[in-house]
Amino acid sequence: MLAGQRRVPSGIMIKIDLSPLVHAKNGARQVVDLNLDAITIEQLELNYLQGRLRFTRTDTGILVEGILDTEIATECTRCLTSFYEPVTFEPDNVISFPGAPLTLERPVRVTDNGWADISPVIREYIWMAFPSNPICSPRCQGICAKCGGNINLGECTCEGTEPIDPRWEVLRTLLDEPGEST
Repeated sequence: MLAGQRRVPSGIMIKIDLSPLVHAKNGARQVVDLNLDAITIEQLELNYLQGRLRFTRTDTGILVEGILDTEIATECTRCLTSFYEPVTFEPDNVISFPGAPLTLERPVRVTDNGWADISPVIREYIWMAFPSNPICSPRCQGICAKCGGNINLGECTCEGTEPIDPRWEVLRTLLDEPGEST
């Protein structure tokens, strides 16, 4: 969690009342606007979650579509600084009707009283949209390979010496020894 951030308890569920669609005709729709403050969905710490979801009744379940925006607490792969990575994603999944089995393709089902916890779908789509190597800034210089200081913050103490790859160190000894000519 970043400094000064208020966190909602882990394991939060994002429950939506879909009871009007369970017994509706195919094609019936419901629109839900999400505007959530800082939440944690399993290990994902989100600064916010905002957007609009459309739920449509189909023969096989309730289709959820939409566009959501969030920022995820992560660490820069270059300098190891914590920051929030903005992510936009478009969930497109089918929620099963009450009593249907849960599967990998359909990890969410409507309960008998008409509610559905869509947090597994949100989590899945966030992970798919999340970059594999998040970087805090395109100008990030990373950490010094020799002293480990954050170059962005001026923490490098190497005083301009270039780090030498230890695999090449043996070749340096050849320069120091008198060579034989053949």
